Amino acid sequence: MLKLHGVAISNYYNMVKQSLLEKGLPFEEVFQPPGQQAGFLAHSPMGKIPLLQTEQGYLTESLAIMEYLEEIRPVPRLMPVAPFERARVRQLILMAQLYLDAPARRHLDHVLFGTPLSAEAHGQVKSELERGMKALARLSNGFPWLAGAGFSYADIVLLHSLGLVELVSRQLYRWDPLADYPGLRAWQARMVGREHSQRVLTEQRQALATFRAA
Repeated sequence: MLKLHGVAISNYYNMVKQSLLEKGLPFEEVFQPPGQQAGFLAHSPMGKIPLLQTEQGYLTESLAIMEYLEEIRPVPRLMPVAPFERARVRQLILMAQLYLDAPARRHLDHVLFGTPLSAEAHGQVKSELERGMKALARLSNGFPWLAGAGFSYADIVLLHSLGLVELVSRQLYRWDPLADYPGLRAWQARMVGREHSQRVLTEQRQALATFRAA
């Protein structure tokens, strides 16, 4: 059986977790925070999560893991068959990761651990997020899914990227990043309404509450 190593507060962990659920693949969750222990680095060279344990070995990097899942369980399909449409899904994934998740992540230590807020980052991140949201809105179809008619990995990745963006934006900027994008807000409502989205998001909220109470 596949084993998914990581922690449920991680949005990248949850991207892979929801992908496994959507694929109907049986898997076991193994609690494993990121770290630099020698034993963990032997399987995750950067000490990051998620980490997928397979019969053949270990895989890291969410997109690589998701591509692997598509190969071993092609139905239900979460990547299009046509080369251009497949590349379009990857483009949307990378845009969500590079232009939304990455800027918001600069505030993650402050939001989760209360470390000092970087004045430089505070002045830069919101404008970067605004630019990223505009770019994503230009590219996405959103009818009914991000890349068009078919539900795909792009939808999963954006859902969990936006979770971090909204957490940071509302806490630090009192800003709703979806306020100017009714199409994306409607898409988000469809995504949140999915059975597996509800499970993953509920378990993430529970894990975050436990983390903050510790």
